[in-house]
Amino acid sequence: MKTLAVIGCGLIGGSMALAWKKAGVVDQVVACDLDEEELDEALDMGVADSVTTSIKEAVTQADIIAVAVPVLAMGKVFSEVARYMRKDAIVTDVGSTRCTVIRKAREGLGDRFDRYAPCHPIAGGELPGVKHADADLFKNKAIIATPDIGMDPSVMRVIEEAWEKTGAVVQTMSPELHDDVFASVSHLPHVLAYALVDMIARESNAQIKLGMAGAGFRDFTRIASSSPVMWRDICLTNREAISQELQRYRHELDELQRAIDDSDSEYIEACFDNAMRNRRGLVFTRKAEKRTE
Repeated sequence: MKTLAVIGCGLIGGSMALAWKKAGVVDQVVACDLDEEELDEALDMGVADSVTTSIKEAVTQADIIAVAVPVLAMGKVFSEVARYMRKDAIVTDVGSTRCTVIRKAREGLGDRFDRYAPCHPIAGGELPGVKHADADLFKNKAIIATPDIGMDPSVMRVIEEAWEKTGAVVQTMSPELHDDVFASVSHLPHVLAYALVDMIARESNAQIKLGMAGAGFRDFTRIASSSPVMWRDICLTNREAISQELQRYRHELDELQRAIDDSDSEYIEACFDNAMRNRRGLVFTRKAEKRTE
């Protein structure tokens, strides 16, 4: 009987629990969260077999411990987990940034750090909460493993194989490359979507504008429905890479504004054509385009 303890029972933690049970990776799940309504929902949905608000109670008998809280909260959770986990237990997390989280894991887990195997699932949904958990959320999705100095390769492989059994595709990156890549293709788009909706919502005629929003606006800003706390923490734990992407994007906008102000149709069309060709070259499944990391 293999037990998974999920610390933070929201969309990703809940989906992980369902997916790992469905794949036969674990037999039972203990969910730990400070939100008792989320825990009740987890029980009702069959996401968890038992629930608790105590990390000690959750991890004492667990074979695998998955940390699925906002990334700024992970350091404290790792320290608490290290106090009560079994010596042979494995710790993983599903955070969207790696360098800061791995550093916090190294500090918090101490001499248990070799039992740590971080993997970031590139999957999610536009609405947070365990009630939106989906056992098939990770099927055909990328899982980014980020091994680092001091981690046991055999422990890492256990977690990679677990994800593969759910139908996910595991890829390996360095923590630094991970944070650079996802600052561009995940973190920056979320910042832009939040900023655009916030800008319009502050205007005196916001309701008129938002009431007229069509499919383009809905598609572009869909990800602004995601958890503000989660994305606040992502911005703060990957701030250097995101800041660089914002500077590059701001330069792009400045060039486009110059071209529009100057009626530079050649520059505008070249920019749009380059974007169109590269965007059409991407391959997404219908389900993937409805998801957010």
